[in-house]
Amino acid sequence: MSILKKAWCSTLALAFTGAAFAACAQEAAPAEDQTTKPRAVLFKVHDITPVENTEGVVTHCDFLVTFYNRTTDSLRQAKIDMGWTDEVTERYMIDEADAKPETSTRTRNTRSSRNAEPVLGEITTSVDMPALGAYKQATVKGSVKTEKCFLLLDNLEFNVASCSIIGQNAENENSSRSSRRTRVAASRNNSECANLFEYVNSKNPEYYDEFKNISYSEQERLLSDEKKQDISDIESTYETIVNNFEKADSIMNNIK
Repeated sequence: MSILKKAWCSTLALAFTGAAFAACAQEAAPAEDQTTKPRAVLFKVHDITPVENTEGVVTHCDFLVTFYNRTTDSLRQAKIDMGWTDEVTERYMIDEADAKPETSTRTRNTRSSRNAEPVLGEITTSVDMPALGAYKQATVKGSVKTEKCFLLLDNLEFNVASCSIIGQNAENENSSRSSRRTRVAASRNNSECANLFEYVNSKNPEYYDEFKNISYSEQERLLSDEKKQDISDIESTYETIVNNFEKADSIMNNIK
């Protein structure tokens, strides 16, 4: 069920009871998931395209990022900061005087160092992940200002700048009257949500196994069709509720 329809069902839960809401609630019940894979929100970078100016010089790189929510939670949103380091150019410096001085080993954004702030590198950009339901996939467009598009094929460093799971914000507000306590609770939940994200490169089998083979344009078309169907279903449910009220009103008038 889409997030739009879930919101409508939640409204019905507060306002009505009966067959109309029962049908909606039945659809909202999640199917039992049989997977034994660890909880994670996987994402990959693909379809990297160099973009040239009128003089034929590459000015930036467009790309797609696909997210797959392999959890039972629905995410409200997330903002991912990503970065790449040009280790290739540094490795083949002709003039040693131009070479950058040695630095300490960069902090890798691995599952064992989640609390460490990653060093994103010289080339950075951010992408916003939209609302994403449990076991759903979404693809977004991204762009980074660099002529070295080949760097995007390599591993990246990332930091989850913001992230929230649907329902957590409301719980924070209801469970805390203190602004300080609210900030602490929000920070904790952001951290719990952020720890779910895992970058998958092309050397990882999950790059090919976990993501559906669907193009960005096809995704947009399916989303448009889903929204139209949701609106049609909501209108049908509303008409059913109105008819039920009219029948109830008629029965009460006859009793009087």
